[in-house]
Amino acid sequence: MELMVVVAILGVLAAIAIPSFVGYMRRARTSEAVTNLQTMFGAASALFVWERAQRGVTATVVTACVAEPTSIIPAVPTRDKQPFVPAGGFLQLAFRSPDLVYYGYGITSIGTPGQLTCFAGGLGSTTDVYTFFANGDLDGDGILSTFELAVSSSEANQLYHSRGFYIVDELE
Repeated sequence: MELMVVVAILGVLAAIAIPSFVGYMRRARTSEAVTNLQTMFGAASALFVWERAQRGVTATVVTACVAEPTSIIPAVPTRDKQPFVPAGGFLQLAFRSPDLVYYGYGITSIGTPGQLTCFAGGLGSTTDVYTFFANGDLDGDGILSTFELAVSSSEANQLYHSRGFYIVDELE
């Protein structure tokens, strides 16, 4: 009888603990998206203010460079980690992930596809310079969680991001 009571108590605890544990695991995996999007913003800020010049003593110096828009990589997020192979704007930002990723990452920007785009004299106050986004399917049900970080430029010709992330179906 005592053994059955112990088994029943363990069963109730397991019924409560296992779903909570799975939820905590998913929530922990979302930190990957937030961290990587913040890293992309830092790289974009560095690229934006980095001075570039043509050859010669009297060369024109250009700043306000923007990476090209880049489709989501890996193209189809799954519940399992996948390799992130940078291309396009990710290479221009020097963004790489040393580890496998749960999310697919992409860039929308005012840059020109296929090249780094620089604006002589800067951009001034411009909205929607970048949107960095991450899509993931942490439980494999086909419903994607989405994280987005919007980036604009100021009159002082510096990039700034929105106060927070736009998030849809964080834990799906």
